[in-house]
Amino acid sequence: MKGKDLRKLRVKKGWTQQELGDKAGLTKRTIINYEQSENIPKSKANIFHFIFLDTFLDDENDTPEQIRVNDPSEVYPTKSGNIIEELQNGKYLLTVAMVPFRAHATYISEFQDADYISDFSKVSFIVDRVPRGKYRAFEIKNDSMNDATLEKLASRDAILDGDIVLGRELGKQHWTSKLNTNGYPYWIIVHKDTIVCKEIINHDVEKGIITCHSLNSSPEFQDFDLKLDECHQLFNIIKKQI
Repeated sequence: MKGKDLRKLRVKKGWTQQELGDKAGLTKRTIINYEQSENIPKSKANIFHFIFLDTFLDDENDTPEQIRVNDPSEVYPTKSGNIIEELQNGKYLLTVAMVPFRAHATYISEFQDADYISDFSKVSFIVDRVPRGKYRAFEIKNDSMNDATLEKLASRDAILDGDIVLGRELGKQHWTSKLNTNGYPYWIIVHKDTIVCKEIINHDVEKGIITCHSLNSSPEFQDFDLKLDECHQLFNIIKKQI
């Protein structure tokens, strides 16, 4: 994408440079610089492509019937920057940004920065239905969710060191209602101090406290409570990729 093309698209939408910057998570000065440049970096051009594409999926409201599918390899970007591709077998390939373990510490403070997220590598998962909502993948780097023992192998539910899990974000507006921990027992919790992968075994709605549990029965992995008002994001784990 060239800078002049970005300006034409912005003007066509009737947006100011500040408004486009707000939508893309960038400053007005950055938008001005991009509009004056010959070529925009691919990672940033993709963000603008997602914003301007008329056939994007509305993460919260669109339904499968609203997606125009003309070719099995055609892709559909979403507002949140994910890519959806319909496969010939009726399933869908969902491609999302993956937060590696080495970036967990910085993600806590930078998770709202679109430029920061766009620099992450992407991973793909095959899903059964059109994904709706905001998705992100996380690399797991400990054995707290490994339920293997000397007597038995890890179960299918176990999340092992090195696994990559796909999470769907649960918006904060839903945190004041009882979390669906029966349908989605395992979660990525982005706390102000750390990122953890745990089973949520209790949600005290009145006090705003969740109780986190590890599948590993080792004494070092004890249950603990977290205050939701100290958490930035909650992702219910949809799938894992080894």
